[in-house]
Amino acid sequence: MILKAWDKSMNFAEEKPLKSLIKIRPRKSAKIIRIAGGKNARLILGQLGIGVGSEVKVLRNAPFAGPILLENSGTSVAIGRGIAAKIIVEEI
Repeated sequence: MILKAWDKSMNFAEEKPLKSLIKIRPRKSAKIIRIAGGKNARLILGQLGIGVGSEVKVLRNAPFAGPILLENSGTSVAIGRGIAAKIIVEEI
């Protein structure tokens, strides 16, 4: 998926490839661009310190529908694949 990112002057900047968090490989970092889930998903992620603009590092992407282990501000957090699929990120 490719979405256009806005720059500060509200003009379209370059096109940046965005993808779901479950597509990020271990030991790679990403910036959260959007959370496509509902209010409860955003609330739960907010309680974990994860929100739009946060930078996270994928520590482990467990196979066979296992959880994804993230590092956010020095803290390790595990989230399920269902909610991770709703987190749209830009790899950095």
